[in-house]
Order: sequence, then structure tokens, then C-alpha cells
Amino acid sequence: MVRPCEADAILRYLASNDINIPSAPPVTKWARLRLPNGQVARSAWKEQAMSKQPRMARNVKLLLDGHTAIAEVYFYFNMTIHGQRKTFAMVSEYSDPHQDLLQRSYHTVFACQYHGDASLKLTEVSTIQSVVAMVPHQFPGIDGTLFYLIERPGLDIITIGGINEEDIPDED
Repeated sequence: MVRPCEADAILRYLASNDINIPSAPPVTKWARLRLPNGQVARSAWKEQAMSKQPRMARNVKLLLDGHTAIAEVYFYFNMTIHGQRKTFAMVSEYSDPHQDLLQRSYHTVFACQYHGDASLKLTEVSTIQSVVAMVPHQFPGIDGTLFYLIERPGLDIITIGGINEEDIPDED
């Protein structure tokens, strides 16, 4: 069962692929996805249900039409589009980075606004490049909380070497 805002995101995606149906099809959610680089991307759906401290591995870097985007994964699921079975992530995309902060930091501080359910969309899991951290912070002179990007140092070297991240099993 999906929430109305999630059903709307599914219907928007289907309409963009010339599939017009009155209601979103049922989906079976799952919580984790192993990426080609060996990382395990998780989801808000399962992490929010955990009784212990969640891992917060639900933020991902996407490559969409040659441009980088950051999103929080709500859940993963399969759906058939024009006879082809595809795997999707329901994501909430962060805003583009704060341009003034990005320029003043010589393109080292990638800080974004988080919009939650207001920016839901579907993305094929093949667009997910890596798991990232988005850390909330109050920047001096900027109103509101922004979330800044932290990527795992050395991930490209680990990937080249063919080493996978350890996958610690969930306790919940």
C-alpha cells in the first residue's frame, strides 16, 4: 500500500511514459538495494521503523541526464512498463545546491534544502551512483537549515579494486 503522495508520483511517471490509468498499481516494497560499487542503499520506509538507531544509508547520489542530484530513498519496487520489468526507487529529491554557498566555497560545499513529500518522484535504480550522507546544518547568513553532502572518501578506489562494503544484517 502506498500513500496518496506516492501514488501521485507513480501516476506522474506512468503518464510521462504514455500510460494513463486511474489509480496507481499495487507495489511490493523492499528496503535495501546492493549497488554495483558494493554499497548497500537502504530506505526511509524500513529505517524509520527500526527500534534502534538507524544506519541513515538512505540518501543517494543520482546521475540524471548527465547531472548529479541527491535524493532520500523512501522504498524500492518493481513495475512493468511497456512489457519490460524495471526496478525503481521512490525518492524525495533534495533541491539544487545553494549557489552562493557553492561558489563561495569554491565548489566544495554542496548544501541543499530538503522538501520531503513535496518533491517525490520515481527513478530507475540504475541512476543511483552511491550512498551519501546529508547532514543538517545552520550556515551563517543563510536562513533555514540546509543539508550538506558528505561522500565516502576512497569509494572510487574501493570500486576499482573490486572490494565490496561489508553488509551488516539488520537486527529489526
